[in-house]
Amino acid sequence: MVTKLKSIRYSTATKAAAIILAWISFISIWVTSVYLLDNKLFLVDSYFKFQRFESEYSFLLYNTAELHIELKSEENIKASGENEKDIKDKLNRYYYLKNKIPRYVNYLYYIRDIKTGEVVGTNIKSEESLELIKKQKTMVYFAQGNENDKMWYYAIDTIGILKDTTYEMYAAVIEPLKEGDVFYDEYVSYTKSKARVNLVIILLIASIVVLLLNLVYLIYAAGKKADKKEIDLKWWDIFLDIHTLLVFIVAIPSILHMKDNFSDIFPEEFSILSIDFFIGLNYLLSLVRQLKAKSVKKNLFIKKTYHKLSTFVRLMFEGRIFRPWIIILLGVYNGINSILLTLLYLAIIHDDGKVALFILIPFIIFNAISLYLIAKSLKDLPEIMEAAKQMAEGNLDYKLDTKNMAVTFYAFAENIQSIQTGLKKAVEDAIKGERMKTDLITNVSHDLKTPLTSIINYVDLLKKEPIENQKAQEYINILDEKSARMKVLIEDLIEASKASSGNLPVNIEKLDLCELVMQAVGEYRDKFESSGLDIRPNTIEKNIFVRADGKHMWRIIENLLSNVLKYSMKNSRVYINITKNEDYGILTIKNISELPLEVPVEQLTERFVRGDLSRTTEGSGLGLSIAQSLTNIQKGNFKIEIDGDLFKATVEIPLWK
Repeated sequence: MVTKLKSIRYSTATKAAAIILAWISFISIWVTSVYLLDNKLFLVDSYFKFQRFESEYSFLLYNTAELHIELKSEENIKASGENEKDIKDKLNRYYYLKNKIPRYVNYLYYIRDIKTGEVVGTNIKSEESLELIKKQKTMVYFAQGNENDKMWYYAIDTIGILKDTTYEMYAAVIEPLKEGDVFYDEYVSYTKSKARVNLVIILLIASIVVLLLNLVYLIYAAGKKADKKEIDLKWWDIFLDIHTLLVFIVAIPSILHMKDNFSDIFPEEFSILSIDFFIGLNYLLSLVRQLKAKSVKKNLFIKKTYHKLSTFVRLMFEGRIFRPWIIILLGVYNGINSILLTLLYLAIIHDDGKVALFILIPFIIFNAISLYLIAKSLKDLPEIMEAAKQMAEGNLDYKLDTKNMAVTFYAFAENIQSIQTGLKKAVEDAIKGERMKTDLITNVSHDLKTPLTSIINYVDLLKKEPIENQKAQEYINILDEKSARMKVLIEDLIEASKASSGNLPVNIEKLDLCELVMQAVGEYRDKFESSGLDIRPNTIEKNIFVRADGKHMWRIIENLLSNVLKYSMKNSRVYINITKNEDYGILTIKNISELPLEVPVEQLTERFVRGDLSRTTEGSGLGLSIAQSLTNIQKGNFKIEIDGDLFKATVEIPLWK
């Protein structure tokens, strides 16, 4: 039971669930915080202290003063003497405000000229309504020199309109609010939102608690597994200092973006915060795992780099990885240059031309000599690179002259020569071995051919003799069959040896690949039908002319079709496609193997290798090898592919151009 509980407690699924819960809690904290900070409902106890009300109300006050004190009337605007465009703009503004202000059913205002007593704008019907305005909590009063303590966003603009005038203005939003304008609508919305604030605060606190609980669990379970006592470090627990740096690099653009967009609950901000959360959580848990495993000090990039540099310097001065005298020489060169440049600078700032010239001349000479020596050393590098290039291309007879080579690259050049000599010897040994193997096969094949001819002849004579013993007749038939098969095998061996050694003559001519393949398919059709194989030849073009030897091409096609006949699954389909590209005519043959293809594809073209590992079929294991060799001597490409039981052979022969 305890083991089962441990397994559940430390399982990947439990940890994944805790991570998802922590992420959901984190997003919930963000959303609830944005909601509370954006609405600021927990900071106010009345709708009339709410930010949206103050903004709407103060703008309405400004519009009222603008309409009745600044714009006044159509006649006043037209008589202003301004240009036609400005007059038109002001008239449009006048009509807009005249239309807008009456729509506020909960808003009363009263504007008059203190000096003359004239009322210039109001929506009240009696003096009693003015008293009603004065009794409201939202009442504001504007007059020259008066600073109203209930003004908010557009106060300066409103006061600016009344400046240097004799007007006074009373205004208020009347309580209780009546339905019909934005004040009432926002009041209803405020009331509903205010009711939700407590729930949002509870959700915020619950999210914080859930987040902390899940973080505590993840920290506790980090690196632990039910079946292991030691701490399980992950592959992404990289160098702690590098990890810390990467986290800060990623955090900087996120902080810069969220600084101005924290309150925007959009997919972009959601994605950024989610990514930051998972990066931060991964960093925290990685740190915890390394602390538990006590590997923080070991897993510091700075510390490892220091050790590696120390080792490098030690090996360098031991002469095992670099010649230390080159480093010393570079240090001396830089030191002399630094001294000369410092002296030259001092001479220049002290305006001592003679001393400056005296220092400049040796500075130029010293650097010219250094440049000459460096150039002289570097001139040998292209020659060494050319030798390496020639070796890579197979030219092992390229001579690299080391007699006049600079001491800097002399050892390097000698190493290149040693590699060249070793490669040349290895190639010669390989060629010699291949030649000996080919000669051995050819000679043995010839030696076997003579007695085999005698055996075949005598078997033929025995078949003509009147032998009544049935068993003897069966033995003669078996001898006839096996000797015939051995003859084919020996002939294949001789041909394979000649083809692989390049000793076969090649008579290049213009051949129609389609016609040649279709002719071969026609000759094999009866054999295919008797084996239950459905041949599906396909060609896009009727005439695809290639540069090839007709005899060799026929043998290639014959070998491939024989291979299909021997190894294909009964009652399956065989696809033969003839196409071309820019350079080659292409023959592709695909069939399903009767037996599993358990031989690596690269081994199928080797001699005596067969797809039938039990070697119960008639094949000699030379057909594909011969086909590949004959393709190569015609400057073509031969490729085999295996996909499950699907066998695919591709022959590419150069086009006749």
